[in-house]
Amino acid sequence: MNFISARLLKAAFAWLAIAAPLHAAPFLELAPMIGHTSSTDTRIWVKASEAAKFSVRIGTKPDLSDARTVRGPKLEAASAFMNHLVVSNLQASTRYYYSVMLDGKPAMLRPYPSFTTAPREGEPGRVRAAFTSCVGYYGYLATAGFADMARTNIDLLLMLGDNHYANTNDPGVQRKFYFDQRDTSGWRGLSPRLPIYAIWDDHDFGPNNSDGKMPGKELSLRTFREHWANPAYGEPDNPGVYFKFTRANVDFFMFDVRYHRDPNGATNLAHKTHLGAKQLAWFKRELLASRAPIKVLAAGGEWQTFGTDDSWTPFAEERDEIFRFIEENKISGVLLISGDRHFTGAYQVRGKWIEVTSGPIGSGPAGVKKSPEAFLDLSATKGHFYCVYDLDTTATPPKVTLEVFRVGDGIAHRREFTWDEVTGVTKIKLLPPPANEQKAKAKN
Repeated sequence: MNFISARLLKAAFAWLAIAAPLHAAPFLELAPMIGHTSSTDTRIWVKASEAAKFSVRIGTKPDLSDARTVRGPKLEAASAFMNHLVVSNLQASTRYYYSVMLDGKPAMLRPYPSFTTAPREGEPGRVRAAFTSCVGYYGYLATAGFADMARTNIDLLLMLGDNHYANTNDPGVQRKFYFDQRDTSGWRGLSPRLPIYAIWDDHDFGPNNSDGKMPGKELSLRTFREHWANPAYGEPDNPGVYFKFTRANVDFFMFDVRYHRDPNGATNLAHKTHLGAKQLAWFKRELLASRAPIKVLAAGGEWQTFGTDDSWTPFAEERDEIFRFIEENKISGVLLISGDRHFTGAYQVRGKWIEVTSGPIGSGPAGVKKSPEAFLDLSATKGHFYCVYDLDTTATPPKVTLEVFRVGDGIAHRREFTWDEVTGVTKIKLLPPPANEQKAKAKN
């Protein structure tokens, strides 16, 4: 080839590069996530690299030879190319395999991930519900915990807040923190196959100790909705992240303790509220209608009487209103769970209701002052924790077992509660007060 023809060929390639630039196909930037899953449907969340039409191939065979295609929404820049779709017409207690499609092309390779639908709602069954909180400032801090969960026999995961530590309501910053947490091997091994539900607390809502007076809180809600696939987000006339769902014969009530929260230190209010009037009315209505023998009440902050300002403590009047409502309507089988405190422990609140606070899954562990209501305190171990409630409503009365997992070590504590302990008929033996308090009491 002579010099002139070589120059012409080079110029032609350059022109082609300008006229028809190569364009890579959209791809999944993060692993898909299974959201709310009932006996008949599921939600599948994805994040793509760019705008794309989102669909899913789903079937009961590992090779998807019996699969059908379910079309979802277009992934657009306004939501950072994130969204979820609902797959309906599923069979109860059945394993399904799936593959995400972007612009009609497979975005995943075999082996395809799978999940199992829930048992029929309202029927007796066994539910193993994991719950934790406080993932830590960097994504890698919680990845071992999520990997540990992926090896544990659980049916679903409840994320009880501080699911990132952006400490702002800026959508761009929050998305960055979500991405950092989800772009880890531990999360990637868990989210494509396990139903995951979430509520928030202060650090993933806004700045530390933020409340309903925070300007721009609707931005935080929008970003939260982008990243989770819950069954609902508040009510049509009352925004928030609260919702209820049923698994077998267990009802889960997930509270929003930030969006409608009054300031902790407010003293000039006739009724200082943690939940807001509409969320409180929703809860009472749904709890009264519940026929489940076990009801799990989940909040970002502790229910116990001697908590911090981040808990129900500044809102004792509203908390006690809930407890009175439960007692006056003779509602039994109520279990309380919470996060936020960077340690795992348990209380018998007011000598009647069992509360388990769970975490941290990635944040730095914290030492705590022992509560007079505590019967379990694992703060001295300085580990990372998640808990599993094994709830069996096929038994009469139902069986309630708590399993506490220390990441990397397995089960650190296991306890079967009697039904009389669950209903508050029997008092649970509490932890002794700290040694210095015992000495002071002896001197007096």
